[in-house]
Amino acid sequence: MSGTPVRILLARHGETLFNMQGRWQGQADSPLTERGLAQARELGLALKAEPITAVYSSDLGRAMHTAIEVATLHGLNVRADVRLREIETGGFTHKNMAEIDAAYPGQREAWRETPSRMRLPGGETLLETQSRALEFFGEVMPGHADHTIVVISHGGIGQAILVNAMGGSVDDLWLKERVDNCQISRLEWTQASGLKLIELSDVRHLEEVGSLRNWRTTDAA
Repeated sequence: MSGTPVRILLARHGETLFNMQGRWQGQADSPLTERGLAQARELGLALKAEPITAVYSSDLGRAMHTAIEVATLHGLNVRADVRLREIETGGFTHKNMAEIDAAYPGQREAWRETPSRMRLPGGETLLETQSRALEFFGEVMPGHADHTIVVISHGGIGQAILVNAMGGSVDDLWLKERVDNCQISRLEWTQASGLKLIELSDVRHLEEVGSLRNWRTTDAA
């Protein structure tokens, strides 16, 4: 396929306990909170009328539990892919902001201001994270020409995907727009052009359950 697009509904997992606590998750895991479970259910309902033919997810529990809420309403199984995992946060994992600042002075500020130049201690760079995500799209999307699919992922890698779809690079991160838990971003993918952003971070379906408004990717991946 060169010109027939794949329609992609990209969402972030529901709110987790670590999100609430301001702790970095990376490729560790943390359970969905009650609000996170409600967000996942609302995400599923918001996408119920979409002609979805496949649901892909990071294999981490918080993403898989969110993806199941979408897939079940379409009679689908979730297809897990490790390339959709959150950025590996290394030494930041499990720590809150104060603990990171004590262990790694100045590094959280560098992550906030110039993230593309930084390798998280013992972890990944944003470029490495983005590269595995784009490998996933390049390998999997050709099998879904003219289909609508869902991809459930995370905050940091989600921004790396979105900035590519906006025509930018990891040097352009962070996005000014929020990427809330269970937001929906609409993208298209073609073999010729790759990813293209159609709509960024729709949260209308979360009006009743709310979201953690003080969270940003620069605080806790």
